Amino acid sequence: MSNPLELWLRAGSDGERLGGDPLAHQLFMMLLLKSQPEDSALRFTVLTVNEAKPPPKFREAGFRRSPALQHGEDVALSYEDEIVEYVENTFPYPSLKHVSGEADNVTADLFRVFCFFIKEVSNDPKALTNELIRIDRYLGENETDYLTANEMKLIDCTVLSRLHSIRITCKALKEFEIPVDLHNLWNYMENGYNNSVFAKSCPSDQEIILYWAERPDTPNLLSSQKRSQLCRQRPLYTLVVPKDGRKSQE
Repeated sequence: MSNPLELWLRAGSDGERLGGDPLAHQLFMMLLLKSQPEDSALRFTVLTVNEAKPPPKFREAGFRRSPALQHGEDVALSYEDEIVEYVENTFPYPSLKHVSGEADNVTADLFRVFCFFIKEVSNDPKALTNELIRIDRYLGENETDYLTANEMKLIDCTVLSRLHSIRITCKALKEFEIPVDLHNLWNYMENGYNNSVFAKSCPSDQEIILYWAERPDTPNLLSSQKRSQLCRQRPLYTLVVPKDGRKSQE
């Protein structure tokens, strides 16, 4: 197919900017990585959508929610696994697959535990801290820049977008911060922040906070005044790690 892919992502508070969904961030990164090589056949555009008032093109494709992927007249997908599988099969180079079951295992529970914490199923950050420690220890035993290689793979698109959401959301809504002594974890996040693929696809801090604060299953953690302030502020992107979080070079 010669048509570019069209990736529909949830719009932010202004109806145009990227919203704060980590899944949207993950899929955007995946397409950027696939399209990086000069000889890549993958071309794509990103379209933001207000799901409450979607444009006719979105509705005509049969979509009811985002993220969603459209390719020509025949392909319309709105489930993460289907989107990833289609992109990998249609554009196999460069491959973003990995072969480390250990990396899968050590990151498997991170997002679930974070969701329990932010939704106040559990108010104790201990479980989340333990998951972060597990990843930190795994990274400390690795000699690669990312989880399984020196280049970003799909698993990194997933984990880095989630770690960034955790960092921004937990500080704003739960007064919890990733411990600075998890140097391997912070080094990994810094590698992500320094990658143009991450930065180009990253939503603003405000949109990440609003995304989680406005979910129907999240307790009311933001006042209406604070919501209004976040919507009016100039977009902020926290893409640097704490000084104390950096691993010593000595």
